[in-house]
Amino acid sequence: MCIDSGGLHLKTVPFPTISRSVRQVYRRRLLAPVFYLLFLSVLWLVTPLEGLVFPPQVTGEIPLQELRISHSHYITTTLSDLHFTGYTQNMSGYTNGYYYYTFQNDQCILVLLAPDTCSQGRSYIPRQRIRARIMENFADYDTLTEQLAADLGWTASGIRRQTPDVLLSEPGFHKLLSLLLPACYFLSGAFACISIVIYALFIRFPILAPACRRLHLYGDANKLLEQAESELSNALRFAKEQLFLTQNFLIVLTDDVTAIVPVSEIIWIYKRSRLDKFLWRHRRISYTLHILANKRLHLQCQNQSESDAEAIVTALSDANTAILTGFNEKNRIQIQNMTGKHF
Repeated sequence: MCIDSGGLHLKTVPFPTISRSVRQVYRRRLLAPVFYLLFLSVLWLVTPLEGLVFPPQVTGEIPLQELRISHSHYITTTLSDLHFTGYTQNMSGYTNGYYYYTFQNDQCILVLLAPDTCSQGRSYIPRQRIRARIMENFADYDTLTEQLAADLGWTASGIRRQTPDVLLSEPGFHKLLSLLLPACYFLSGAFACISIVIYALFIRFPILAPACRRLHLYGDANKLLEQAESELSNALRFAKEQLFLTQNFLIVLTDDVTAIVPVSEIIWIYKRSRLDKFLWRHRRISYTLHILANKRLHLQCQNQSESDAEAIVTALSDANTAILTGFNEKNRIQIQNMTGKHF
């Protein structure tokens, strides 16, 4: 049971509070990468991303019916005896591809080749390996089959019976997208995995967390953490919300941040007000407490009431009379000369 020097709080602090706070912070942070990995897993299952990254290898005749049933959107295959239809696909005045046809199982398979692949419309290609997107009910089907029927002396209905409404589109297989999208997918997934491993280490070994590891700037991090834990349990001088002052340490334990600062290293503390608004209405004035310490440490405690901020400033200045208090030109210049940092 601990009572602060100003009689502000009567508070029981279980041991070890700092380690528990570190674990709680990183357990909450652990949720985001875990849910993101679940999202990536669902994305992999419900979108054609897998086929874009690892398109099925089709050898021999193309099983269009099986590909339809399996909802395959992309394939890698080798086509033989490709004949140019004489028609192109144009988009915004640009030739996107050249229509070819080949026969498999008494069926006429329509293929759209990229300009570079077919040398700008070569009349006959004996063999060509492509990565293609399978496009069903494509827009040019009716027009293309009518033109082919006229060129070959067939009826449109006759040629459509032999020509499935499916197009193997090489331009539809976006090569740049097939590189960038999987790269973003796997890199972000790797980052999430690394985050999970790091957060799990911080949960298992709180001393590895940045808040505790930063103590090495002021001495032996393990000894300072043990001392801070002990003082927090047995020598608490002041407690306000989630900010605690012991004989030698200022300890901040919020939902998102854990910070431990030796009181002797604090050089400046001041508060700044902020007007909180909701739509056009002014709700309240809150204060952000700025605490600066040696080794370029700048700690910000947000959403403080004016009375709480004043109480914290008073408690710290009583604990260390060398601390500069308040934001004014004299203090700003003095701290700027000490740290070399502009404020």
